[in-house]
Order: sequence, then structure tokens, then C-alpha cells
Amino acid sequence: MDQLNLFAEAEETPVPATFAARPQPARTATPTPRPAPAPRPVVAAEEEPGGLFPDPRPELPSVQADIPAPRRIAPLLTGNPRDAGQRLGEAVAETWHASNWGGYRMDIPVSIVGALALFPIKGHTETATRIISNASDFEMLQGYREIYAHTWAHRPDLGDRMAPLMGWLTEQGMEEKAYAVRRVTETALRYGILQLTGDPDPWCRSDTDVMSWTITSLRSMGAKQGLGEYHTPPELCDMMARILLGNEAPPKGERFHEPAGGTGGMFRSLAQALRHLDADPADYVWALNELEPLAAACAAVNAIVWGLGPNVVIACGDTLAQGDLYEQAVRERKHLFEERDEIIGRLAVAEAAQQAMALADRLIGAKAV
Repeated sequence: MDQLNLFAEAEETPVPATFAARPQPARTATPTPRPAPAPRPVVAAEEEPGGLFPDPRPELPSVQADIPAPRRIAPLLTGNPRDAGQRLGEAVAETWHASNWGGYRMDIPVSIVGALALFPIKGHTETATRIISNASDFEMLQGYREIYAHTWAHRPDLGDRMAPLMGWLTEQGMEEKAYAVRRVTETALRYGILQLTGDPDPWCRSDTDVMSWTITSLRSMGAKQGLGEYHTPPELCDMMARILLGNEAPPKGERFHEPAGGTGGMFRSLAQALRHLDADPADYVWALNELEPLAAACAAVNAIVWGLGPNVVIACGDTLAQGDLYEQAVRERKHLFEERDEIIGRLAVAEAAQQAMALADRLIGAKAV
């Protein structure tokens, strides 16, 4: 089976290789009806050149096969996106708790929702739904690994913060979880995860915080009280963002700082308010701190889904005990990019050496004949 080249340009890997490897029957895609969005400014959809959301976006691989028609998962999207996000989170929690693995390890269902939200190709939701829902157990699990690896290759700072979402994918006996993982995957697809997060325009991807709804639905009341975790309602975040910004966008380069950010709901509202003011969120610095590692990991997912740009710094620690963690997080971010570049350089040298050896073998073989 072809493996994903983690360090190729995004245009060369528009969809995780495992999900793309299995041929599917061709089918005419029917766009999912969605409410007409409000007039909005045209902003850059990319985080950085060669990022997760390249433009122009590549077409999915052609799919032809003589296998039976796959199951079709029709999304259950009604009402506004925020209500849909809440229903998705509740349905995922119910499915997970009803499975043999329910009741603990909430990192697994949250990881599944996060990976689907990060699915690298945007604008082909029906085709992506068909590919994922008809993958084998091995392809499904491998596909999730590749999505997170692909994310790390392009954004090592945010990928490193997503570590709590990736741990289960490297554990022994991961295949035993396949049944529960598939059930959660199908539920998330049915409740429209790709419709909510798969639009090419980050404006539309920022309609709701699916990560927040998923976490709050999975946590028990006792856990919420113990962590002091109560996510701010999105309507309140929207009102606060409008009050903060007023009628004029702040100068480019200004830093927004959230010392107890959760999954980043306030940043979602600020980004949308900036877009209303014809400003691009990527022109600003976004600094978020969160005590709970899983919530911080979800904030890292959201930073990409919402198109906040390359200037995102997410720290995980106790703001009251440690103070402002921004400078420390900036140093860690710089180190992570340097480490990523070093790994890429070593892999490139190793690949070049292998190619040179193969070429030498061919030349020697030709002379021997």
C-alpha cells in the first residue's frame, strides 16, 4: 500500500494516501444545501505557502472500480451551524458511551472529530465522506495517523500541541478499538462534520466550534467542576468580540491574548468579527493559554480549521501559577520548526543517497552486460 509522503508539497498529497488508495466507484457529487452566508470579504484561505489548504486546490484522484456501490452516509444537518455542532458533539458522546469502549478514554472520540475536521482537502465533502466511510479498519486507522502526521509536517507547533489527540494511534492493540472508532466516525460523518469544517473558505468553517461541543458532551459534570471547565456560549463570545473591536479593525500585527482559552471559542468570534471588518485574521498574532492539555489540543485543531494563520501560539499551563507563558511558547515554537526542518533535511539527504545508489547500480549493471 502506498504510504503518504509527509514532507511533499501539499499539492502532491491532497488527501491522506491511505484514504485515497482504495478505489471507489465514480459518482456525481451533489452539493449539500446550506443556508446562504452573509456577504463577506474575500480573504486568503491559506495559512502559509504550501500549507494544509493550498490554492488552487487539487482535484481528488479519479476513482474507478468494479466493486459494489458503497454505503452512502447522508448528513443530518438542520438549522443553523451552531445547533448542528451541538447535535454532532452530543451524538458522538452518545455513540462512544454506547460502544464497548465508552465511559473512558474521551481522547479517542475527540481525536476522531479533530482528524475529520483537519481533513486536508476542502470542498469535496461527499466524495471525502464516501472514501472514509468505505475504508477498511486498517485504512481508517492508518488514515487518521496520516492526517495528524500531515498536520505536523506543515505546522509542527500546532501538531506538537495535538499530541494528546494522537497517543492512542500508536498504542498496542489499537485494532481492538476499530469497532468503536468506526461507529464514532460514521456518527460524525452522519451529523455533518465535513459539511461544518470542509468548506474551502475559512469564513464558513468558522461557523461553529465542533471541538468544544464534543468535549463538553463527553465530560461528566464532576469532571467539568473539577477542572473548572465551562466553555463560554458562542453568542456571548460574539457580543464580546463586537464590543472589543468596535467598527474598525485594529492595526495589522496586533496580538490577541486569551489566558484561559479553552478550545478557542473567543478567537473564533474575533476572527469572524475581523472578517466582517474586511480584515484577514492571518495578519494578527493569536496567543492562547489553556490549563487542560486536551482542550489545548482542540484549540490547535481549531486554529487550522478557522484559518487563523501562521501567527498562532498555544501554551499549556497554569496562568495563575506560572504567569504569562507566551514567551516560553514562542521559544518552543521556534525550536519545533527548527527540529522539523532538520528532520526534513535528513530525510531529503537519505532519499538522495538512495536514488544515487540505485542509479549507480543501474549503471554498473548496464556496463556488466
